[in-house]
Amino acid sequence: MEASSEMWRTACVRTAPFSQQEEAECKKFTDNSISTGKYNIITFWGKSLFEQFARLANIYFLVISMMMMVGTYTDLYDSPLTPWTTLGPLSFVLAVSMFKEGMEDIKRHKSDATINSTLTSVLDVESSTPEDVVYVKKKWKDVKVGDIVKVNNNEDIPADLVLLYSTEEESVAYIETANIDGETNLKIRNAANTGANNSPAFETASAILNNGSSSIVYETPNPYIHTFTGTLDFMGKKTPVDQGNILLRGATLRNTRFCLGACVYTGSDTKIVQNSRQSRTKLANIDSTVNTTIYLIMFAQCILSALTMVGYTAFEARKGDEMWYLCNGIAQDNVPANTTLYNSCTWESSSDAWGYFFTFFILYNNFIPISLYVTVEMCNYAHAHYIDNDLEMYDEEQDVPAAARTSNLGSDLGQVEYIFSDKTGTLTQNVMRFQKASVGTASYAVGEDTSDAPFACLPMGKLSDEARGGGDAYHFLACLGLCHTIVLDENEETGEIEYKAESPDEEALVSAAASLGFSLVERTSASMTIDADGIGQGKKKFTVHATIPFDSARKRMSVLVESEGGKFTLYSKGADNIMLERAKKSKSLEHMNQHLSAYASEGLRTLVLAKKDFSAGDGKAWLKKWNGALSATEGRADRMAEVAAQVETGLDLVGATAIEDALQEDVANTIADLMKCGIKLWVLTGDKMETAINIGYSCKVLQEDMTLIKLQAIDGDPESIARQLGKLVQHFGQVTRLAKNFFEVFNERLDDTKAGFQNFKKRVSRPLRAGSRLFSGKSRGESEEGRSREGMGESSGTLENIDEETETILPEGVDLSQLESQHMALIIDGPSLAHILGDRELERQLLQLACICKAVIACRVSPSQKALIVRLVKKNVSPTPMTLAIGDGANDVGMIQEAQVGVGISGKEGRQAVNSSDFAIAQFRFLRRLLMVHGRWNYRRLCKCILYSFYKNIVLTFMLFFYGFMAAFSGKSLFEDMVYSGYNFFLGMPPLMIGMFDKDMSQRTMLRFHRVYMSGRERMDLNVPTLASWMSQGVFDAILIFFMCYAVVG
Repeated sequence: MEASSEMWRTACVRTAPFSQQEEAECKKFTDNSISTGKYNIITFWGKSLFEQFARLANIYFLVISMMMMVGTYTDLYDSPLTPWTTLGPLSFVLAVSMFKEGMEDIKRHKSDATINSTLTSVLDVESSTPEDVVYVKKKWKDVKVGDIVKVNNNEDIPADLVLLYSTEEESVAYIETANIDGETNLKIRNAANTGANNSPAFETASAILNNGSSSIVYETPNPYIHTFTGTLDFMGKKTPVDQGNILLRGATLRNTRFCLGACVYTGSDTKIVQNSRQSRTKLANIDSTVNTTIYLIMFAQCILSALTMVGYTAFEARKGDEMWYLCNGIAQDNVPANTTLYNSCTWESSSDAWGYFFTFFILYNNFIPISLYVTVEMCNYAHAHYIDNDLEMYDEEQDVPAAARTSNLGSDLGQVEYIFSDKTGTLTQNVMRFQKASVGTASYAVGEDTSDAPFACLPMGKLSDEARGGGDAYHFLACLGLCHTIVLDENEETGEIEYKAESPDEEALVSAAASLGFSLVERTSASMTIDADGIGQGKKKFTVHATIPFDSARKRMSVLVESEGGKFTLYSKGADNIMLERAKKSKSLEHMNQHLSAYASEGLRTLVLAKKDFSAGDGKAWLKKWNGALSATEGRADRMAEVAAQVETGLDLVGATAIEDALQEDVANTIADLMKCGIKLWVLTGDKMETAINIGYSCKVLQEDMTLIKLQAIDGDPESIARQLGKLVQHFGQVTRLAKNFFEVFNERLDDTKAGFQNFKKRVSRPLRAGSRLFSGKSRGESEEGRSREGMGESSGTLENIDEETETILPEGVDLSQLESQHMALIIDGPSLAHILGDRELERQLLQLACICKAVIACRVSPSQKALIVRLVKKNVSPTPMTLAIGDGANDVGMIQEAQVGVGISGKEGRQAVNSSDFAIAQFRFLRRLLMVHGRWNYRRLCKCILYSFYKNIVLTFMLFFYGFMAAFSGKSLFEDMVYSGYNFFLGMPPLMIGMFDKDMSQRTMLRFHRVYMSGRERMDLNVPTLASWMSQGVFDAILIFFMCYAVVG
């Protein structure tokens, strides 16, 4: 039964036997079966044929076959070939492709049948009593909305359920969502708080029974796996439910004997099915080229047919009245008188010349190889097989091989011009190590501090000693140990307690607190127990009243706890720029900023920690507002954000953390090699600018001799971005104008070369000196003092000192996009991008500037901005470049799908990036081999295969053309019909073998000489000149073959 609003639906929950009306309403929802197949028995023929004829060549040969039928069975024109000569091979090609599609779909249907037939337990309300709860076994496909489903430990959840009861304390359930997002860490789910004082209503499973009818109002099906909003109406009480109460289909129950949940989404309505979409079909660049080539070949075929038709018309005009021996009607009066052989001849009138055009068009139909698509497809599958089985791209540690998830994009790997890369987990290991902390005016370090920071770091053990006396040090540890979503899990082999976190950062921080004497030893949904013996505090139990979760928009997390003494404290942690805006000014702020800048300059990830104390009255008053927002049935998310913002202000800073995320193995050399191939690398990260810059130097995205152009808003003024971009474009425009003027002066005034050179030198050096100053163009060898000032933002990349009188007009014939420097890099932040993206003029200027630079680093960018940046380059750079996006997390999915080629890394942030990608690898270093070896080989092989396929058919077609001169342009065929039918298959093996096995150079050579990659990047192997060359060769070879045979026979 759907609610009146399109955004909400209402379902009855089977806590009591359903009435006939409720049973009927339940049946209106979709069943719980799933179907991932593309076809069924009825739709297979229609859908599959439609997909086959989406290919241009198949349409072409179908039209040719129909023309043959018309020419064979009507008098409109003559067909030189019987229809089966083309229809037979076309049917074979279609049958092979459709058979492959059908077999793949059968596998999908078998997999679906196995899942749909899996058994689960469902509460039988009618047969159960409070003393004896009865469960019946049902197949997954038979589970209905409203059923109360029992899930046992280690069982998969069959549908989306709202948790009602669990055998664990306070009805908490633990789930693993690896099948949904790849994360193996346990997550807590709480039963809907339908009891008094917002506590779970049921102490036993039987308590659910016979409490009258109940229902739930909740949002309509959607793909957002991290959100859920609804209201449960149970026992006369309306209770809000959210994502913390829902068990998603595909998740697995862990560390919980069993739980009961009310089914709310089934089958195609479940979030995992809603979230799993058909991968966006990406057309390989080489396929687009083939389609263009087919159009060109068809045009050439029309020209050839027209020329032959003209030849026929001319021959008919000159010799038609002499062809009485062919029973030609216009020669009937010229039959010799001494012959009687033609007395019974059926004299035919001359055919219409236009009809002969179709005759010749049919005759030359082999201009386009009918087996082209089948050959290319077989080659693509072979290329994918090579990637899947390449042991040099196999990661032994994780037991993860490379995978080609899309077979038709292998050749695109050899044409990449731009790589867009995430940083955390892609360039780095995503294995976090707590390294430094800032508390008060002091900085602390784990182990010996080897940095060149302008301040000394104390041993980390000193922080633990400081915490014994309370103050900021104690609250620093308390924030680390309490502000998180960690789940405790007992290792079955060792019996030790392990921390299961949703992110590596969180696990590193809680582990750091434990090592410093503030250890989490027990957790429930409402409390946390801390062992603080290490700081002389003993065991402490904190009541958790509210948790305000982290998300990409808030960039912070807060938790409101109550100590055993009744004191309320809000602990918060988040990104430094977000937290500092919400904190009070303090004496230690200057020291913290200094520490943060130094940490960032070492490439460490930073977080700022803060707290806020409440009286019991104020704490309970805010908590009432928070619970009111949680229980709102409309606008819940907005009300929660509003209430959270009220409390997360006026915070007291207690410290900052610095975590090391080390680079993956061989990342620096991989990036250096890719850049030597002429590929431009854009790093898109959410880190601070200083952190990103130093990681850039570490992984060789930035070189020591590079000038850094930093683009940031000045004092938060968005207009300053436009001014900076304008002056940067103006600056480089002036450089190009002066360079051209120098050569003009040099050529026109040879007698004054010396004066001209001095003038040129003076004019060029001024803007370049200004550029080195104003672009923050500091080399790696500069003093650390200078870099520290840069990190503090004293050199912001504004171009205020550029001469305002300089002209901005570029010289005729010179465009800014033609400039490229190996020694410049652009650094830009997310807030600046927010002002640029959407403004077409600023986007154009940004692209002009970015295209000059060898590398670009974008900091503080959101997932949506990552996708927009990729789209900006893909849509506006001309000619359209081949873009590749690589990432490892859910926040990278947008850019992976937006790029022509998407590569996912099997990392620690789940498998959403891999599931949305075209290729999957375990480590960034494998990208070098994927592009430089497989990419280049695939591109070269496929180009040769396509060119050879066209070449062999051009030879055949032009032999027929030359034969026309010997056959009076009659449209008669030189070969038997069987030759045409089998030609592409008899001679299909050479291009197929080339497309599968050709190696123009060894792997070692390609990895050593990086410039050979440019053959794909510059599209050197399949373009109009290359095609024209092969066509010319085909025509020449046709001349040799035909006239040599003619000379021998004739």
